[in-house]
Amino acid sequence: MNKHQEFLPTSEYALLGFLTEGPCHGYDLHKRLTDQEGIGMIWGVKIANMYAQLDKLASKGLITGKIQTSQQRPARTEYSLTAAGRKEFERWLFQLVDHPRDFRHEFMARLYFLSRHQPGELENQVDRQLAVCQRWLFNTVEKEKVFSQTDSFSRLTFHFRVSQIQSMVDWLTWLKTQAQKMNRNEANNETDY
Repeated sequence: MNKHQEFLPTSEYALLGFLTEGPCHGYDLHKRLTDQEGIGMIWGVKIANMYAQLDKLASKGLITGKIQTSQQRPARTEYSLTAAGRKEFERWLFQLVDHPRDFRHEFMARLYFLSRHQPGELENQVDRQLAVCQRWLFNTVEKEKVFSQTDSFSRLTFHFRVSQIQSMVDWLTWLKTQAQKMNRNEANNETDY
């Protein structure tokens, strides 16, 4: 994918992320994608929609599907990541969310895969995203000041945005301490061997 191509929905990047762990059948991918103790906490994806997403990823050359036949069950397709798919997933993994409305899905999905695949990079990514959120907060507070003397709907709206972004900043600040703990625990586990 180049800069001029459209970006994929977050759930499609999640499919690529699961395929970085190895080939997988559609049913198993859906179980991972909807796991309520994992990334399924972010969204719900119907199995038919997921298969349409897999077809789209295959048509873009990011994954391949190989039909496997068996006498015990119907034929199933096993999906694998292509080199282009791996490159696109890795590019996406380190991108920053550039708008507050996308934070919940985009950042949380990246957080999920970073903590699984590259926990050592988590703190750096949190720092980078925190800086972006702090800029959002500053800019939104400045816009809100324009309406500070009025009881307008605009003032109410900007104040709502400020409180949402402040919540993101607070959460990322807390997350940073958690990432530091995870890294210390990982380092301690490595020295225990």
